[in-house]
Amino acid sequence: MDLTGLSGYLPSLLILIAGVIVCGYGYRFFRLSVTLIGAAVGFAIGNLVASSVLVIPALFWVIIGVFTIGLGSAAFALYEKAIILICTVGVAYWYVNGYADPSIKNWLIGLGIGLVVGLAAFFLQKAAIMLVTAVAGAKMITTVALPYIFMIPFLSTVSDKIGEFVFKDTRLPPDIFVPGVLLLIIASCGFVKQLKEDKK
Repeated sequence: MDLTGLSGYLPSLLILIAGVIVCGYGYRFFRLSVTLIGAAVGFAIGNLVASSVLVIPALFWVIIGVFTIGLGSAAFALYEKAIILICTVGVAYWYVNGYADPSIKNWLIGLGIGLVVGLAAFFLQKAAIMLVTAVAGAKMITTVALPYIFMIPFLSTVSDKIGEFVFKDTRLPPDIFVPGVLLLIIASCGFVKQLKEDKK
């Protein structure tokens, strides 16, 4: 998802702010977090749909707006139950868009994984919700940050060196290694912050 263009600055800023809230305060402000995650998933799906259809620029943002507001509103209305739907759809989109070909089989695999994650968050409650929101928030943050991080000229060399050090004679492509590491670091920080907040 390219958000580095002029028209993408405002959505980038909004997604970044939402990501920080969801990642660091997901359980404390659960209803707001669920709504923001739903809106973010709607934005991603709307962007995918709009990009697949030849439309004029104004209509492009209308399509994205409909999906963003629609899923955000549904998440707000369904509240706790929405976490199951959001996880199912969100994880499926994340899996297909980032790690697999967009085939029916892979969509079904992604939906299955997402459903398991959603059910775990719904039934296990506190700890699972903290973990899911921390990861979701981290994903929102990295979606905005990665296009700029990939502009760093020596990133590919550093990724290769780390790959050779950790996995002998193996090079790690930056587009796989960097997102994973960044997501893990941010999600871990968010999860720890939520745990500390809960103990106060």
